[in-house]
Amino acid sequence: MRTRLNRIILIFATLSAWPNASWAHAFPVASEPGAGGTVRRTPFDIRIQFNAELEPIFSHLRVDDSRGRTISEGEGHVDSSDATFLVTHVPAVPAGVYQVYWNVISHDGHRPKAITPLVSTR
Repeated sequence: MRTRLNRIILIFATLSAWPNASWAHAFPVASEPGAGGTVRRTPFDIRIQFNAELEPIFSHLRVDDSRGRTISEGEGHVDSSDATFLVTHVPAVPAGVYQVYWNVISHDGHRPKAITPLVSTR
């Protein structure tokens, strides 16, 4: 009876630890400028740091103006020196409200994405 209880406890402990390792998705932990932030000078770079390394070929970051036109340079890229950062460059833009779009795939294969407002006062 005691051996059976020990096996049940061991199985439960193993299953309890397993989801944390296998279900971890990449989510933003910091950004520059901050989400919903205000930018006073352009041009600038947007840098979003995630809690996991990103798959470079499937991770994108762009900034659109109020008409839905992409104003950032390209689709962004994963930083070559730190694969937890997604980066894009925004050229000089007039004052206005812009949308930051990102979608990523981390090594676990999941695809989180988000849209965040950004205000330029230039």
